[in-house]
Amino acid sequence: MIRDDSRKGGFMDEGWVRAVLLMAVVIGAFVEVSTPHRRYGPLVDVFALAAVGVVGAAAVLGSEAAATLARQRDRLEQQAQPNPTGSVCRFVTAPTAPAMPAQPARPRPFLRERPTDLSVPRFGDGARAQGYPWLLPERTVQNGIAADEATVGAFTIRAASVIGPGHRCGQPAEPRQDSYRIGRSRDSRYAIVAVADGLSSAAWSDAGATTASSRAVTLLREQIDAVGFGGLDVKELYGRTAESVAAHAAGRGVDTSHVATVLITAVVAEPDRNGVAQAWVSWLGDSSAWTLDPRGALWQLSAGEAKDRAAAVVSNEVAGRLPDTPHLAMGHYVTLAPGAALALVTDGIGDAWADRAGNVNEYFANAWRSPVPATRFTADVGFDAPQCLDDRTAVVVWNGGRP
Repeated sequence: MIRDDSRKGGFMDEGWVRAVLLMAVVIGAFVEVSTPHRRYGPLVDVFALAAVGVVGAAAVLGSEAAATLARQRDRLEQQAQPNPTGSVCRFVTAPTAPAMPAQPARPRPFLRERPTDLSVPRFGDGARAQGYPWLLPERTVQNGIAADEATVGAFTIRAASVIGPGHRCGQPAEPRQDSYRIGRSRDSRYAIVAVADGLSSAAWSDAGATTASSRAVTLLREQIDAVGFGGLDVKELYGRTAESVAAHAAGRGVDTSHVATVLITAVVAEPDRNGVAQAWVSWLGDSSAWTLDPRGALWQLSAGEAKDRAAAVVSNEVAGRLPDTPHLAMGHYVTLAPGAALALVTDGIGDAWADRAGNVNEYFANAWRSPVPATRFTADVGFDAPQCLDDRTAVVVWNGGRP
């Protein structure tokens, strides 16, 4: 390493040399001022005095600057020299945090929440698609999330529909193919619900589902006014709904298969004097109805096509659909005790509830034993579970009974 010593012992760094020079300039200026001049005497005197001031100030400032630089160099030399073989870039680490006392091992929870969204329940390892960004379809479609809450007489209603992870992260993304509608009779003695699930193979299934659910609620209200709760007709309901869906397809200039959808509906009558309510449920396809006893541990299937989950491959093929096979629709009555609940769900939820190997049904039986805020209800519908990638929609009616 070559060391530069020219800065020490240099001409301008010696204080006594600067003092001698300053003294010589002062003496020269004094002699110059004292010597008489024939012409321009005062002018010469002024220049001589100015020279003394300039030289003096330069000497003082130079001395201070040199001293400052010298002190900085001395401090740098006193610091430890870097290792010439070491890396030029080094990471500076923060002070080590004090060690925390060891925490006792916690048992694996029954339900794990997603770290990035604590409002969404997660089961098992969840689905990889759940964490992917939400993308938009190429065409204008209905919202990816819909939710409602309402009170009709003694009934409390919560409804939510969330686009499934498998539909919202693809390229291009697909629309939410589920749709629901809730309504009431004119006198609020009956709550009306319709839930539709468009077939994934149909290009305009979201439009078919929206048409079916909206038309069904309107037709059920008309039937209640015309023939009453006891005269509800499943064939007329699904036949006229099929006509509306087919008309929508014609208006778009597409085949009816492009708007194919399944449908499930319910009309819940006001409770009797004992608080017991009757519900008329009708369905076509693989959407389903479930009931929950206030003391029950699980949701129980009450209506709809149950898939054979014991088979090697669980088929998603549905036997009936709108608008092509309305004659396959069926209906029956369900009894709701005070405090009991009726849920109409698409297969995005129904398949998970039907799978006894998981704990999804048990979680929802505990979470929805009584009405919850619509925000909490919507978050539950957006649950994360392995292989649950379809759209999911649920409408729950709780029977409050008579006061």
